[in-house]
Amino acid sequence: MDIREFLLAPLEEHKFILEITALQPGILAGTERVKEVARELGLDIKWLMPEGQRITPGGCVCRASGTAWQVTRAEEELLGCIGKASGVATAAYELVALAGGRARVVCGAWKKVPREVRTELRQAIATGGAGIRIVDEPFVYLDKNYIRMFGGIIPAVRRARELQGRVIVVQLRGEEKSLEEEAREAVAEGAHILMVDTGRLEDLKVVGEVALKEGFRTRIKLAFAGGVNKRNIEEVINAGADIVDVGRAIIDAPLLDFRLEVVGKVNGR
Repeated sequence: MDIREFLLAPLEEHKFILEITALQPGILAGTERVKEVARELGLDIKWLMPEGQRITPGGCVCRASGTAWQVTRAEEELLGCIGKASGVATAAYELVALAGGRARVVCGAWKKVPREVRTELRQAIATGGAGIRIVDEPFVYLDKNYIRMFGGIIPAVRRARELQGRVIVVQLRGEEKSLEEEAREAVAEGAHILMVDTGRLEDLKVVGEVALKEGFRTRIKLAFAGGVNKRNIEEVINAGADIVDVGRAIIDAPLLDFRLEVVGKVNGR
């Protein structure tokens, strides 16, 4: 027997009202999961703050009612639905705000988390206002492994070009050739976005300079990835990035703290 069954037996005829309140400011995410879990537990949600709303310490984000057993289960289950998701959404929101529309902030790191939480974290990123893909349009991303398997940027881009109507993104790392040469080859073959995925601002500047020198800067977008966070995003944008891919600074954001409290009985009984 679960010890709670014994403890709560005298309360089985009662129903209680619970509230979930925020202990930190941020952006609320994970509300769809809250609804799903509440249904599974048999809770009756009276009110739930909409996804993406700003939350303040002490503010109620959810009010529901249920039996004593359901309330104890809710404390175990519901806080987990919104804590991590809201932390991720808040981090995304803050980085998008810092970018101030000067660059598109995206986070593709949701692909690196376990499948079980992937959907929730991907939604949290979007709730915070960041992109979950490098562009919204259909695209082909030619990373280092594609380029290695094809034997170079030229054959990889040529093959990708056969998929008409797709944005072609090429990852530049300067492994086999210089970054300048890689950039020239990619653009000459029809690439639309050059992703400098080295984490070094000097590399981004080098690619931006060759783009200006060769006259193709206005025809392409520059993307940058590697160690971007709230402290250095300004430098990344100033170095010429049109698209900034933020990884751990968003996906590894600490959870936002909430608490669940019983605030009364249904009908005062």
